[in-house]
Amino acid sequence: MRILLTTLSVIFISFQAFSQKLDSLNIYSPSMKKEVKTLVIRPTSTTGKTIPTVYILHGYTGYPKRTLTQDIPALQALSKEMKMIFVLPDGNYDSWYVDSENTNSKYETFVAKELVEYVQNHYKSAPSKTAIMGWSMGGHGALYIGARHQNTFAAIGSICGVIDFRPFGKDYGVPKTLGDHPEDWKDYTAISQIEKLKNSKQLILISCGTEDLLIGQNRKLHEQLLLLKIPHIYEERPGEHNAAYWSKAAITQIFQFNQFFTNHE
Repeated sequence: MRILLTTLSVIFISFQAFSQKLDSLNIYSPSMKKEVKTLVIRPTSTTGKTIPTVYILHGYTGYPKRTLTQDIPALQALSKEMKMIFVLPDGNYDSWYVDSENTNSKYETFVAKELVEYVQNHYKSAPSKTAIMGWSMGGHGALYIGARHQNTFAAIGSICGVIDFRPFGKDYGVPKTLGDHPEDWKDYTAISQIEKLKNSKQLILISCGTEDLLIGQNRKLHEQLLLLKIPHIYEERPGEHNAAYWSKAAITQIFQFNQFFTNHE
């Protein structure tokens, strides 16, 4: 069983002139009949082989440009260093990355199917080396979508993730997507999908700050994964629910993705 509770040192990357591409796209979603703003960061100097791809889901109120400039500013350097593609879709402020039965909000379908299909058709993206990660609302999205689409995503990373939004969802846009009754929200939470991971071969990474208000939820998730004997790597380190924490934790998880993909070539 691959269970690890540790504090990993952060590898700092210098911010010299980068030799990679930043594509600003409007990708059409057939399920929502609209375009979704998406940033794609990719190295320019690669071999003819396909390369690993990580889909990065922002948190509540976030958007791709903020991800790049504030939340994980190391992404451009990491793309060059790791020879990886990073895909940053706009989660529409508070979509929670689920498919709504009440509105035309289909962000699970967009991320897991439409966006992946677009990227694999237009870039040298390796289907077998595809990961999904995010923080806060995006951590929820990574776990929820990753558990439900195991043939698409070989690795999942959640940072400061909202494991169950029911206790406070009314204050964070959930009723707009799922209706006004929290009793109807259960099947859309990340925690409701965990049993799907029982026979998963995915790399599962979970990280949360010890001063984060969501630390209790993440510890309970860790305990449930242990109880179900689901292999995963769980990390706590000092920190709160902010970019100072997830910008460093994201670097760690991206290095772990890279090592995982390297070991499975």
